[in-house]
Amino acid sequence: MKLAENLRARAALARRFQPEFAGQRATLALVFAASLGVALCQVAAPWPIQRIFDDVLAPRDAAAAAPWSAVWLWAGVLVGLTVAQAALEYAAALGVAKVGQHVARSLRLRLYRHLTQLSGRFFAQHKPGDLLVRLLGDVAMARAALVDATLELLTRSIWVSGVVLVMLWLDWTLTLALAAVLPAVAWVTRRGARKIETQARKQRRKEGALADFLQESLAAHELLQSLGAAPAFTRRLARESRTAERAGQKSARLAARMSGSVHALLGLGVALTIVFGAWRVLRSELTPGELLVFVSYVRGILKPVRSASRSGERIAKGVACARRIAEVLDTPVEICDAPDAHDAALSPQALEFRGVHFRHAADREALAGLDARFERGQLSGVFGASGAGKSTLAALAVRLHDPERGAVCMGGDDLRALRLESVRARIGLCLQDAVLLGESVRANLELGRADASEAQLWGALESVGAADFVRELPQGLDTALGAQGVGLSGGQARRLALARTLLREPPILIVDEPFAGLDAVSAQRVLAALRSFARRGSAVIVIAHERELLEHYDQVVFLDAGRALDAGPHEQLLTRCAAYRRALLGDDAQAPAQRENAADALECAP
Repeated sequence: MKLAENLRARAALARRFQPEFAGQRATLALVFAASLGVALCQVAAPWPIQRIFDDVLAPRDAAAAAPWSAVWLWAGVLVGLTVAQAALEYAAALGVAKVGQHVARSLRLRLYRHLTQLSGRFFAQHKPGDLLVRLLGDVAMARAALVDATLELLTRSIWVSGVVLVMLWLDWTLTLALAAVLPAVAWVTRRGARKIETQARKQRRKEGALADFLQESLAAHELLQSLGAAPAFTRRLARESRTAERAGQKSARLAARMSGSVHALLGLGVALTIVFGAWRVLRSELTPGELLVFVSYVRGILKPVRSASRSGERIAKGVACARRIAEVLDTPVEICDAPDAHDAALSPQALEFRGVHFRHAADREALAGLDARFERGQLSGVFGASGAGKSTLAALAVRLHDPERGAVCMGGDDLRALRLESVRARIGLCLQDAVLLGESVRANLELGRADASEAQLWGALESVGAADFVRELPQGLDTALGAQGVGLSGGQARRLALARTLLREPPILIVDEPFAGLDAVSAQRVLAALRSFARRGSAVIVIAHERELLEHYDQVVFLDAGRALDAGPHEQLLTRCAAYRRALLGDDAQAPAQRENAADALECAP
């Protein structure tokens, strides 16, 4: 029962990856035909030697006439078979390589595409290093199992089947003598492969944890150096590496044990065949040449059977990796288009939150009935204490998450009724953490607008006060940045990220803390750019922390504990909302997040 269940599970896993073989039928047919030809050549190869041995070297009757003619004839046949086999093996190897590369590329793209559609909850539960191992290492090992090892097993199986048929035709009793050890070989291989698969999954998990540790520690190299923590992290790496090394050694021991056991059993089978075959030759029931052919086949079987055990090891490891890939592919995409979704309006007039509830964790709501409206032509600030729900508001606006209750609407339409691509085309989001790629300044800017002209690139940089420092870079726009923008200050990186978002010219722009790390002059310049953008007809929403700039917004939406307590111009909020005054003036700054919602509602009257 366990064997049947295991086979069914593997067959179901293989069906999961059928799309990766699309368009490869012709190549697979070529590989099969070439493999069949190779098998025929290998089956026929011993017979010229048998004819030379029995007809020329040790004839049963009188010496053969013109012995050298027979020798040259059969030697020529052997050369022809060898050349044909080499050509067919070359064609099969090219076909396997082509299919393998296609499967790896297709599977990696499929996995990456699915990852890019998953929500933040998934990435909070899976570390980036482990996901990187799945994209690179696991895909490669799954490809080896799905293509290389499987096709190799197919080729060997064809050859072994042909050889067994010829061996049965030659002498079925000798064939049965060899077959006596095959059940033991199959049992050892199956049992060993099962253990290797289990251990391989453990090993890949440990390697994923190690990759994640390396990724995090290298990204935080400045922090480690400033704290003097580099030696401690090096010692931790040594411990993590030893753990991964022990897992790898255990996997290698299992594979070596299986291979050695298979080799010993096959050696026993060969010995039995030789002893029994010699007895039959002495009884004149078999010619020496036929015994030579038979032993040649038996020794030839050893290689594919040993190879099958190694392929079994590769398949077991590949299956473990394929299961890890399937775990990601089985994760449902939470944010996707509804069946009847339609495109958002090209120029939506407002972004509105209607009674929105959302929680990141089970114990606390990030938004608890948020009501807010942001209109085009308006520069709005969203203000509140840390944890009030400001960044969550921005995330829901571009559907990084969907609300649990309530609705986020753009132009009067619930975002969930709009095509996701069109929603994100209408809304530009500049995140608090400026994410820059390790490419040129130009390439980073063109992520916002691929067809932007030189003048538009420089115009966006000028508007946020970034043009001067970009001109001072060695190659200007074509200067390659370090990973994550290493080499730029925090303020410079934020201005580049904002320029990239402005290039899109979205009707709705959301900027998270655009003034962090900027001096007063630069902050005023960025504020002027945002105001100008709003005056040109966009709804500009700023996640605001700078209290001294609140008076410059057309409206301030004051958040507390996931609710909008009040909204309006800064001066009006100062007059009518006591909670806003306390938060602004710093009197008991943490109090707003700790008070009862009902009491706050009484203090603030929009």
